[in-house]
Amino acid sequence: MSDDPEGLLGADALRPVSPRLVRARYVASVAAYIIWVLMIAGAIVAAVLTTWWWLALIGLLPLIILLQSLLLTPRRVRAIGYLDAEEDLSIASGIMFRAVHTIPYGRVQSVKIDEGPVDRRYGLAKLTVSTAAGGSTVVLPGLPKQEAERLRALLTDRGIEIMAAL
Repeated sequence: MSDDPEGLLGADALRPVSPRLVRARYVASVAAYIIWVLMIAGAIVAAVLTTWWWLALIGLLPLIILLQSLLLTPRRVRAIGYLDAEEDLSIASGIMFRAVHTIPYGRVQSVKIDEGPVDRRYGLAKLTVSTAAGGSTVVLPGLPKQEAERLRALLTDRGIEIMAAL
């Protein structure tokens, strides 16, 4: 294995998804944030009312979950990227556990674009690619709508070209 950075599929080789995905994920998680805050407040109130100080410690777990979600969402979004090469599409995501999916255009069975209400509000779309390899599916969130349409057209056109050449 070479240590040459040109041979690695690192962050420099990938196109990033839209930075608006950070705000969209925050908005989509508002209900969960409210639940975590209510759990923290409930633990504190229980500790005050019963004078059992250790009940406040129960609120630490929801606090940790809430803080990691708020603090790591921008970094998680920056870790998502894609590269549409000549023969395949590569999609990478993850910070600690990095996953890189490489999909040859000839293996693409279907390409779908999804938009939820929050995605539509921020002009984003989610590209879902299904392949012939065991029915696997790869999702690329946070694409601007025009880029999602471009990728869908590219995947279907190149897939048809490759299958026709066989």
